[in-house]
Amino acid sequence: MSKILLITPPFIQPNTPYPATAYLKGYLERNGVEAEQYDLSIELMTKIFSSSFLKEVFTDEYEGDDESFQRMYALRGRYITVVDSVIKFLQGGDLQLANLISMPDFVPQAYRFESMADIELMYGSMGTIDCAKYICTLFLQDLSDYIREVVTPHFEIGRYAEKIAISIPSFKDFEEELEQPLNIIEVEMLSLLQAQIVEYNPQFVAFTIPFPGNFLSTLRCAQYIKSNYADIKIIIGGGYPSTELRQMSDKGIFKCVDYVVLDDGELSLKRIVDGGELIRTYTAKGYFDNYEKISHLDRGCPDFSSLPFGKYFSLCEVTNPMHRLWGDGRWNKIMLAHGCYWAKCAFCDTSLDYIKCYDAVSAVQIVDWMESIAKQTGSTGFHFVDEAAPPKLLKEISLEILRRGLSFSWWTNIRFEASYTGDLCYLMAAAGCIAVSGGLEVAADRLLKLIDKGVTIEQAVITMRNLYYSGIMVHTYLMYGLPTQTLQESVDSLEVVRQMFQAELIASAFWHRYAMTIHSPSGKEPEKYGVARKNSHVNCFANNEVHFVENRGYNVSAVGEGLRLSLAHYMVGEGLDRAPHKWIEGKAPKTTVEPTVITDALIMPDACRIFNAAARIVWIGADFNVVDGELVLYTASSTKNLKFADEDREFLVKLLPLCSDLNRKMTFTEAKELYEEFSQEPFSTLYHSKKWDVMRSYGLLQI
Repeated sequence: MSKILLITPPFIQPNTPYPATAYLKGYLERNGVEAEQYDLSIELMTKIFSSSFLKEVFTDEYEGDDESFQRMYALRGRYITVVDSVIKFLQGGDLQLANLISMPDFVPQAYRFESMADIELMYGSMGTIDCAKYICTLFLQDLSDYIREVVTPHFEIGRYAEKIAISIPSFKDFEEELEQPLNIIEVEMLSLLQAQIVEYNPQFVAFTIPFPGNFLSTLRCAQYIKSNYADIKIIIGGGYPSTELRQMSDKGIFKCVDYVVLDDGELSLKRIVDGGELIRTYTAKGYFDNYEKISHLDRGCPDFSSLPFGKYFSLCEVTNPMHRLWGDGRWNKIMLAHGCYWAKCAFCDTSLDYIKCYDAVSAVQIVDWMESIAKQTGSTGFHFVDEAAPPKLLKEISLEILRRGLSFSWWTNIRFEASYTGDLCYLMAAAGCIAVSGGLEVAADRLLKLIDKGVTIEQAVITMRNLYYSGIMVHTYLMYGLPTQTLQESVDSLEVVRQMFQAELIASAFWHRYAMTIHSPSGKEPEKYGVARKNSHVNCFANNEVHFVENRGYNVSAVGEGLRLSLAHYMVGEGLDRAPHKWIEGKAPKTTVEPTVITDALIMPDACRIFNAAARIVWIGADFNVVDGELVLYTASSTKNLKFADEDREFLVKLLPLCSDLNRKMTFTEAKELYEEFSQEPFSTLYHSKKWDVMRSYGLLQI
């Protein structure tokens, strides 16, 4: 039987496994292919941040003028001494080190520590362990800066040579980099790769390349395999080839690899290994389309079981509790559904399968997978990595988690749409949802309509409010530099974001500069969005971004820097009283946004307080009691006594057990009919009462 080795190349974020190889391994093994996975990224990262490797880094005396690097070289003995303890602590192996690490002189400090907040204040806001994580992260970032200075400019935590891998005109341009001598990082990487090949003896090696920052390391590995194991066939796939290499005519890459797979790799890899008809695959002979795909159900449960969970380590780059989720904690990354259920946004790759081919499975199946993965990894935390998690599916998953009595924590990406009522958000929080991220993008209604986002500022505010009231943290993705976006609209967008932070609707955010891609509606028809394509030239190797020209009339980069700077302050609760135009260098107009645009939206009614006969009514609260004619409700931290009219109390005593059975669906029509058995009054009187709102806060929900 042919064996395939699935590799995650350097570098991916070090706190948790990237899920691509786990999905591929699970599918291939269920379909008769012997597959193994290897996270070369985390294996190499933990080698780099080790005392033995740092001895090599500090072998030669630093001869530059940078005072920070001079300091680091002088303190090299201390860096070498403490690095193993730092990594062990970040891996969760020795949390007792937190107090020691937080002492002023345990870890050496260089440039990154210059902007660190007061350590005593950090203890109050973060706690000792989190504070120590933050210090350790700055320590590793200092080391990364030094490695980038003396070893290779390509190294960063979480990426490698990212800048040189974006939109490469021809493969020949990249070959010059491959002809350079190996640096000590690459030597170590190839040593790890060799050991794995010797141990596993595969006939095929497949690399997933999700980002440009994985391309050079992959090709270095491919070069090595070609030179030393000529019989092994090399496959690359993932997000980078699927977006950048779709129009490839240059065959130079086939000096290093045998197959380039586009889009989902499960079926394509199986065909390659079995010697069958190729699907969505480039070889030196050309492109083989033969479009076929599998369902998300067939893709099945990812298999993380053989990954080195003890080696992943958390980072805490910022003190903001929402923003740090991406780098802190070992989250099980899974997809609820393939593709995006909206798939209309003008800036998104809506023409590609990973967006346009929406396919979901049942909530029961998802929670089955979650239980299986939790057993594999020992972790009950999940990050649903969907483009946008479907609200209806999140509702059913939440009910299923509660039905089974499971204790999971999870977070995901959503659209800020009307489906997220207060009661749905309450349900999600009860089922373990701790945070969501979602795109507010340009934060201006004209532009949101232009890009077909499908939401308005008012709707986004209502959704954010409902999430906030339920205790779910919110991160929003923001965008600037959109075609036709004026300087005034940029200032106004910042004012909207400022008011959202001021109202505590969002916990964190990030501004991205708009990039037009060839796979998006805006890239396919740029004129429709008010700009012209700069040229129609198609690179023979990599193509993704569309360069466009427009008469903008202001410095977009200066605006971007002002947006970034303001956000850095907002996320620590500072600068919220400063006028938005003052963050932008040069002359910028004052905002035209009303100072109450957000607070006005906050008072809009919630859809879950509008009677819906077809809606489901559920009781997810604790058991209740009746004492001295009062209904006594409980949460884990509070008790509430409610006095009702006798007939209303008797109705609720009958209703709540019926609604607590999550295996059956009870509608408000049924609840209304039941109420008529107890009272002559209209059901609406009770439904619209303040006491019903109290019941909602204890778990009586309309979903």
